Amino acid sequence: MSLRTVGPVWNCGVWLAIRTNRGVPVTIADNAVDRPLVDVVIDAIDADNELSDEVKYCVLAALEGPTALQELLDGISTPHVPEPSGSQLVEEPVGAFLTSITAAGFRGIGPKAALELHPAPGITIVSGRNGSGKSSFAEALEFAITGSSYRWENKAKLWADTWRNLHQGDPCEVRVGLTIEGSEPTVVGVDWTSDAALKGSSTWTQVGKQKRSTGTDALGWKSAVELHRPILSYDEIGGLFDATPSALHDALAKLLGLDEITDAEKRLAAVLKEVKGPRQRAAESLRQLKNSLSEASEASDDRAKTAVGLIKKRVADLDAVLALATGADASASPALIGLKRLAALSAPTQQRVDEVVAELRVAAADTADSADEALSAVEQRNDLLDAALRLHSETGTIECPVCATGTLDDAWAEHSRAQLAEQSQKLAAYKHSRRRLDQAQRAAVELGNGIADATAVEGVDLPSLSEYRKSVAAAREQPSSSSGVADHLATTMPAVIESAEVLRTEAKEAAAQREDTWAPIAGRLAAWATLESAAREADEAVKNVDAAKKWIASHAKQLRDQRLAPIAEQARDIWAELRQESNVDIGAINLVGHNTSRRVVMTGSVDGVESEALSVMSQGELHALALALFIPRATTPNSPFRFIVLDDPIQAMDPAKIDGFIKVLSTLAKTRQVIVFSHDDRLATAIRQLAVDARLVEVMREPGSNISVSETQNQATRYFNDVRALVLDENVPEDVKRRVAPGLFRLALESAAQQVFYAKQHRAGESRLATEERWSAVHKTRNKIALAVHQDSERDLSQWLGFRTERFSTLHIANAGTHNGADRPITWEVVNDLKKMVDGILAE
Repeated sequence: MSLRTVGPVWNCGVWLAIRTNRGVPVTIADNAVDRPLVDVVIDAIDADNELSDEVKYCVLAALEGPTALQELLDGISTPHVPEPSGSQLVEEPVGAFLTSITAAGFRGIGPKAALELHPAPGITIVSGRNGSGKSSFAEALEFAITGSSYRWENKAKLWADTWRNLHQGDPCEVRVGLTIEGSEPTVVGVDWTSDAALKGSSTWTQVGKQKRSTGTDALGWKSAVELHRPILSYDEIGGLFDATPSALHDALAKLLGLDEITDAEKRLAAVLKEVKGPRQRAAESLRQLKNSLSEASEASDDRAKTAVGLIKKRVADLDAVLALATGADASASPALIGLKRLAALSAPTQQRVDEVVAELRVAAADTADSADEALSAVEQRNDLLDAALRLHSETGTIECPVCATGTLDDAWAEHSRAQLAEQSQKLAAYKHSRRRLDQAQRAAVELGNGIADATAVEGVDLPSLSEYRKSVAAAREQPSSSSGVADHLATTMPAVIESAEVLRTEAKEAAAQREDTWAPIAGRLAAWATLESAAREADEAVKNVDAAKKWIASHAKQLRDQRLAPIAEQARDIWAELRQESNVDIGAINLVGHNTSRRVVMTGSVDGVESEALSVMSQGELHALALALFIPRATTPNSPFRFIVLDDPIQAMDPAKIDGFIKVLSTLAKTRQVIVFSHDDRLATAIRQLAVDARLVEVMREPGSNISVSETQNQATRYFNDVRALVLDENVPEDVKRRVAPGLFRLALESAAQQVFYAKQHRAGESRLATEERWSAVHKTRNKIALAVHQDSERDLSQWLGFRTERFSTLHIANAGTHNGADRPITWEVVNDLKKMVDGILAE
């Protein structure tokens, strides 16, 4: 199933590729670099038919963030799948140019100083000696736009604490002026109170005369600052190769927008570790449980054996396990049941035995062995007399119907009644004694029947069991006579009572020992069942998260390669300009590895021999390469920044690479506002020599951290101004002026000639090295001018000198010796002649 068919459940804001409309929306090209990563991922997972929907959702939720991923696993939400950005109307990024950078009390800037900039494509070189305050402008811009400075991040606290100007630290503020297409002039401001720390600043944005808004979110640059970082410093770029191999990898990944997939993989790894927790805890619990069961099994605990059988199953019956652990399954331990039965063994008490024996003896004594016959005669006679009396009652006086000799008269009747009453009383007494004897005999029988049988418990040795059984067997062998039974019970029952007590005690102790051994096992068994139940609930999540993580890991390289390819191609083009005299050529650029083994692999060759490029590059080449890698992303069409700022980018470059760097800048300047801060005069000199259209600005620092900014002149004009200042200084004696002036004349003329010669060589396609060699081989001023004018140092310069009358005399002064000095006064007229000749050389 395609995830594109799933309806939205929550706002997946990070995936939406629509920016706020400031103008007419247009559809942007769907390219490998700027296409939202989620689009690429959705297409890839939709094309993977072996991937379940649950795993696909895990991938997308991980891209969104930890909350989305957790909500998915908790069953709260299912991720919304956005429409392909290629089918949406997306506005081109709003372009912004810099108009000014103003700072006060910040770093090397004391009183407020402003660097005014032209908000349009072109090159601006901001030069100045170390400590001039030049880099303070760059750092102020970086802090205002990004909220930090790379230079401060890895410095010692003492160094970082010096961010506030020592001479005038209050007020402390930064203002960055912006011209944003389709909007009013905008200012980003940063303010610090007098006691605020660096991070205690307040940042705001103001568009036109509107109310200030807190922070810079109104500009919509939050993600763009990372993806299209427009400010690159020497420390930042150079440090990438000085740090761990993963630093360059991570920096490139961030600039390519690949940190999203890296973060997603980290999130899945973290969540996977978490959701694996129940299974790991259950596994550890099971390991401990098996050890305990092994020991219990050796002790022949039948419950342990039952438990072993339960947990050996591929899918254990957790209900049965819990029933065993809690004792709910009464049949789980026959041995324990047997022990408990023996522990509750019933046996008569000695008191009861004594009572039964005494009663039996008394009852037996009251009843004779012949009591049955006597009882029968009495009964028969009583029956006869009773019948005769009834007859007498009915007939009156008659002869005896039995013997016919006696008379059944009233006297007889009265006598017979008295006799019958006496005999009936005796008979009742006999019957009572007989019933008592019967009851005593039954009590004796019940006493014997009350002795419980003791069944042996399998696997349990009870030494008193056999003795008990013997005593019971002896007690049950009762004689027939009542007196014999009484004597038998009195003799055998004490042994039964005693052995029963011993047996009960042994059974109780054995049962208690088994329970003591089983209790911790039962606890572990119940704990494992609980953990196993939780693990089974988590197993599905583990399977899905693990599959999602593996999918991202297996596709990360492909995603990296897709997004890196166009950047790598541009980097190779830039390197081709920057390399100049370098014998190192670069080929494929790849981000490889993960976790702690991630790095950048760059194939290349040295003089045609294949090698990994990074390992053979010099520091200057590495720095140039870093620029080549990062400039393309900083200047992508989708960047909202129409400016790129480079701070001290040529420190480690040789002259040839500086020329290449200027070519790169010239290309960038066609569409970008390029601002380069440099303390190295070589850059400004090369700009002049190559006749590159650029604005040159110089930053100077005066006492008290007073910073001044002014347009710079070429070197020849500087020397001319030095001559002019010499003439204006009335305190300098005339003879000193004559000795000093020739040197300044010579420097002005040669500087103008060098600038012209280098520019012509550059236009002719000559290498920087060959140009320098030719220039260095010429030593005389006249020949250097000839080299500039005619491209030949030996060419006759007379015609060119004669074209203007002041040229011969100016060259004459320039050739005057330092010791002898000029043979004429250094007047305003002479100085003006120098200016005309310098302008004439520069016009060539």
